[in-house]
Amino acid sequence: MTAFLELLDTYAIFFYIAGVLAVLFGIKMLFDARRAGRMTLFTLEQEQASDRAFRAVLVMLGATLFIAAVAGINAFVSPIAPAQETDVAEPTIVAFTPPVQLATATAQPTLTPPPATAAPATVAPTEAAVVATPVPVKPTAGVSPTPEVVEPPTPELSPEPTSQFLYLAPTLNVPPSGDSIGSDRIRMSWGVDEFGNLSIPQTLPPDQFYRLVITFTDRTQNSTSTLVLCTHENSVDQRSGVTVTEYRNEAVDNLFRWTVTAVQAPSQEACQAGDFQPVSPTSAVSTFILP
Repeated sequence: MTAFLELLDTYAIFFYIAGVLAVLFGIKMLFDARRAGRMTLFTLEQEQASDRAFRAVLVMLGATLFIAAVAGINAFVSPIAPAQETDVAEPTIVAFTPPVQLATATAQPTLTPPPATAAPATVAPTEAAVVATPVPVKPTAGVSPTPEVVEPPTPELSPEPTSQFLYLAPTLNVPPSGDSIGSDRIRMSWGVDEFGNLSIPQTLPPDQFYRLVITFTDRTQNSTSTLVLCTHENSVDQRSGVTVTEYRNEAVDNLFRWTVTAVQAPSQEACQAGDFQPVSPTSAVSTFILP
């Protein structure tokens, strides 16, 4: 059902043109049948002309009903139909754990005591008056004193500076960078890494928001215009307030750029007004085109 509504919404102009051509063809058939009925004198040919005129009326009536049906579906059924989910594999939701930074202890030097040395021996003098031949005295080994070990002061570890960011930079997933979107219903999502895992929380706390910023170059003012949306979820669509399709014909080359940053703000209005504190790096810039 969603694919059928998407087809009607995308090719509605071609359906209208086909219906108008069918109405014009029916009008031509009607005029030809009436002219043939006036010009003939035979009853059988007049009846055939009447049949062709009736078929022409049926063709015009059918084409008119077809145009009305397409317009009615686009006007009343498509806005209330659920948005088509993008064909993206459901990511495996892994509980997010903030990184813990541990202080690295500095290695202390090992104290090596000096080697022990022998104390010199004391020789007593002799009382003889004459000079005697000195007798070598065997020195006695003394006990070396135990060296006193002085404990060096323990160096104080200075705390390492902590990062101001709580989360990683969001990865932009849908729409892919450079994608051309022909539909008016746009869905944007982020946070799933290249391995299919959720690298950031799917839902942020009440005082934190994902700040979506969409920029484009205004072709009339030749300046950059910015659209900002703050949300707790890691995806948005038209029901969340994405109105970028209203500026489809105002952007130069129909080119739009978008980024996402996790921020901390007291309210959604403060987040959109720029009163916030970033808690993650800004994502890489991605682009899409609205032809």
